[in-house]
Amino acid sequence: MALPSSEHRVLPFPAPDPAAPAKLAVRGLSCFYDGRQVLFDVDLALPPRTVTAFIGPSGCGKSTLLRALNRLDERRPGTRTTGTITLDGEDIHRPDTDLQRLRRRVGMVFSQPRLFPGSVFDNVAYGLRTAGVDDRATLGDRVETALRRAALWDDVRDRLADDARALAPGAAQQLCVARALAVGPEVLLLDDPTGALDPIATARIEGLLADLRESLTLAVVTHAPQQAARVSQRTALFHEGRLIEVGDTRVVFTRPRERLTQDYLTGRYG
Repeated sequence: MALPSSEHRVLPFPAPDPAAPAKLAVRGLSCFYDGRQVLFDVDLALPPRTVTAFIGPSGCGKSTLLRALNRLDERRPGTRTTGTITLDGEDIHRPDTDLQRLRRRVGMVFSQPRLFPGSVFDNVAYGLRTAGVDDRATLGDRVETALRRAALWDDVRDRLADDARALAPGAAQQLCVARALAVGPEVLLLDDPTGALDPIATARIEGLLADLRESLTLAVVTHAPQQAARVSQRTALFHEGRLIEVGDTRVVFTRPRERLTQDYLTGRYG
């Protein structure tokens, strides 16, 4: 089924400035789970105010890399990483890194909406309260701002006290985005954020990414190359834990350097 109104928004932005410093930079990153290597020596830079799409077949390492960018998996038994990840030039694996602060700066949205028991308001305010914000007026302002940025305020402004789990899947995913935005991230990681949504809800999330890109650095795992073409300015293709090709989305899709990239984009494998 064709996507609705967002269909025409193919590659809507100019390519990022290659001379701009990276917001997040990965150098020589390898990841191991239970003694098995799942990422191999990845070098990748995420420029500021840019959507970078991670594409490739299932199990190729896209989500592993995404979760490594805010150290989400490090407490998983048997997990080990080598190499470096820097945020604004600072190593996120420094011993004195505050993980809560890191994850406020580098937010995460998952494929399935993960809502907490409680109201719409409480879900958005969760991270703020965890960070020590308890003034009612401040919470109200920050929650409204986050819901507006997530393009959800008009839909829920009269339902802030309702159970968040009653929302439709698309609105629930927007609420998860709002919850991440409430704490003021600089980077937003999205792991297949439309994988569980219908085409109309998918179009809303894609439009939201275009808006957020004006102020945030975004990395999006997607299983649909067509989605990468619509929403991203840079695309990185992974295969069996290795980064095969990365570059301007227009170039990757129209003049790929690697035969494996061309084969994936034309459906010959994956």
